[in-house]
Amino acid sequence: MEDCAINTDREIWRRVPGDYYSPSIHVTAGGGIGLNCGGHVIVAQVEAWHECGEKLLCVNERLPSWKWRLAMWCLRTPNAEPEPRRACEP
Repeated sequence: MEDCAINTDREIWRRVPGDYYSPSIHVTAGGGIGLNCGGHVIVAQVEAWHECGEKLLCVNERLPSWKWRLAMWCLRTPNAEPEPRRACEP
């Protein structure tokens, strides 16, 4: 067992306790927050999750195609970033 690794993540929530295929949230040893949905995990620092949520809420309020626009913005596609709204500005 030379290729074994120690799991240092700490689970903080699971939709269905004991079901390791259900969505879950965990904290990594490095302080990242991991979201697991369908076996795909995204890990980011809490500030990054907050920024993403803030942008998602601002885009969702204005655009009917917010999912597409957000995806294009995340990929940094030219001319895809939504215009800022006053309600979303600091």
